[in-house]
Amino acid sequence: MTGPGTPAGKGGDTAPATLRAGRFPFFVAARALSVFGDMAAVAALAVHVFQGTGSGLALSGLFLTRLLPRLFGAFAGALSDRMDLRQLIIGCDILSAALFLVIAVVQPSYLLLLLLLLVSESAATIALPASRTMAVRALPAEARTRANGALMGGITVGFALGSAFGGLAVGLWGFEVAMFVNVATFLASAGLTALMRRTPPLPRDGAAAGVLSSTARGLRTLRSDRRLLLLAAGLVVVPFGAGLDRAALVQLTQQDLSAGPLGYGLSLGLIAVGALLGSVLTGRWRKLDATAKVFLGGVAIQAVGHFAIGVSPWFSALAVATLMVGFGNGIESVCGLTLMQQRAPAEMVGVVMGVVMSATFLADALGSMAGGPLLDLVGARWTFMAATGVMVLCLAIIARSGLMRDDGDESPSPSAATAGSAAGPAGPGKG
Repeated sequence: MTGPGTPAGKGGDTAPATLRAGRFPFFVAARALSVFGDMAAVAALAVHVFQGTGSGLALSGLFLTRLLPRLFGAFAGALSDRMDLRQLIIGCDILSAALFLVIAVVQPSYLLLLLLLLVSESAATIALPASRTMAVRALPAEARTRANGALMGGITVGFALGSAFGGLAVGLWGFEVAMFVNVATFLASAGLTALMRRTPPLPRDGAAAGVLSSTARGLRTLRSDRRLLLLAAGLVVVPFGAGLDRAALVQLTQQDLSAGPLGYGLSLGLIAVGALLGSVLTGRWRKLDATAKVFLGGVAIQAVGHFAIGVSPWFSALAVATLMVGFGNGIESVCGLTLMQQRAPAEMVGVVMGVVMSATFLADALGSMAGGPLLDLVGARWTFMAATGVMVLCLAIIARSGLMRDDGDESPSPSAATAGSAAGPAGPGKG
């Protein structure tokens, strides 16, 4: 039987039983439901705001309100490092449910709506690094790849289905239905998370008491570990490249390949399907263990996929390429998350995750902003070539990180292994 420091895929495969013993499937279901409701609400609110104002500027304000709190992920991560994750996530879910209930019942003015969304997104920002830290607190090391694969797979399903439901709901029944659904999913998420065992903060070796001091300490740790820093940089470069060709996919499907809106929607769906497959297979198939080589392979698959989209002469070829992009993204996401958990000191995983997530949101936004002018300047196909170049740059960053040399010894750092031992299948504080 494997021990806490044994990587997934080595020795007996006890990960499924460990996940059940650690009650992690409840958590996966909780996050999938939360994302489903959130994306349904976002899609419905976007349509509602545009119908009510007819203004693209008003839509920009809506999306900017969602983005701003995400830039403070380091502070949110420091909170998760210092609190019981279960209690923190439950509190964020209940607060968000109350805020969306107010939106559904009161139907506030535009400015009040933005204020309510700002508070809700702040709660979501706090919950995000906490959810990515849960596997470190609740499970031993050998189960984390499987756990992260299940978590990212559930989030992918929630994201895709929630976006589709939100658009459908606002068209058939009004935006209030999507708001009430979001309230229900937040409450269901809180209830499922409550079924998890306690996940108290890990012992800290003389760390300062304040959140600001904890944040600063985590940032110093990230900056001082060159391999961890370059891995984080690689994780940030990928969403910049993906954002860069987002507008180009619209033009390529609807104009260049004459596939129309249905073709664009199908392309997005295939990306989601590919991401789900990549997430679920990572950790289940021994050749897709969370190693630097597999992580690098996930990015390489995305680079090939972006290039293939750019040169696709028919929509059928583009469809295969979008599936490839999603598959590579699923592998990269799960392996990147697991490698960060292994590399970062266990008591500071939240801060590191928060920093990476803030940078990821910002990179995606900047890529989307740059993609429009680039599309007008060089056209859709060359925009995809530029995105491919960004992915190749990411490959170079990861190759220089030195992580490839760690593949011969994938055991987590001593602090991470200690965390796994303390938070094994019996759960923290249980025996």
